[in-house]
Amino acid sequence: MAQNALSTKLGVAKFGVSDAGDRRKRKALLAVCGAVIGAINGLFGAGGGMLAVPVLTYVAGLSEKKAHATAIAVILPLCAVGAAVYAAKGGYDAGVLLPTVCGVLLGGAAGAAALRKLSAPVLDIIFYGLMLFAGLKMLV
Repeated sequence: MAQNALSTKLGVAKFGVSDAGDRRKRKALLAVCGAVIGAINGLFGAGGGMLAVPVLTYVAGLSEKKAHATAIAVILPLCAVGAAVYAAKGGYDAGVLLPTVCGVLLGGAAGAAALRKLSAPVLDIIFYGLMLFAGLKMLV
């Protein structure tokens, strides 16, 4: 109920829009949110996906699983652009790049397989628990 109230205040509905004006508002809001997510991901090198999931759920009206999968697809080009900018300026350590990429690829495949098997409530608990943990860790 609170989620729909928030979405309604933003001029969008979680499970769809009623007319062309609402669709334009939703697309504009998604573009603004995308720009903010991109800036945060570029600045900190991470975090864009965690921000994209709630936006895709509440603004775009996607189910939890589709929001997570879409966030990955959204973040991929964002990370590629960020990596290119950092690489052009020599902003990363080449010595750790290959082992880290290998680990991330394996972990990404395992996570994608787990996403298909987890129920939406379990996914919510894990995702929002991780967000809470990260936020608390940053405060301490």
